[in-house]
Amino acid sequence: MDVRETDFFKELLSMFKMEAAEHIQAIRSGLDVLNQDDAASRYAETTESIHRAAHSLKGAARTIGLSDVEPICQSLETFFSVMKRQKVQLSPDIKELVTQAVEGLKILLTSVNEEGKTTADKSELVRVVEELNGRIPELTKQ
Repeated sequence: MDVRETDFFKELLSMFKMEAAEHIQAIRSGLDVLNQDDAASRYAETTESIHRAAHSLKGAARTIGLSDVEPICQSLETFFSVMKRQKVQLSPDIKELVTQAVEGLKILLTSVNEEGKTTADKSELVRVVEELNGRIPELTKQ
């Protein structure tokens, strides 16, 4: 019997979906904080929280075998790690890419079916994440 057919997997998948929604919300909330006027005083704490949420989401995706989601989460985790270390202000176009990536990831995660497979087209998300990671050198120059 395949593990994906078991009640245990169904329970694990249910927990993953709840946890994934919480991590996406944590990332979105953190990004909202960074857009506020007084963000500088909370930058380290907020970027750590965003990075941790992306890291946890990557691990959760790995746990249930979402091999197509894990590298996307890894790329976002890498971006947030650089952002955290460099203590940079994001340009409006990079903010837009981050927003698109997080929203695309939310859609992809929402599309996970009862077999633990994503059903949404992830091509645009992959493109956005690749573009975002291509912009990392800009962050390290600030």
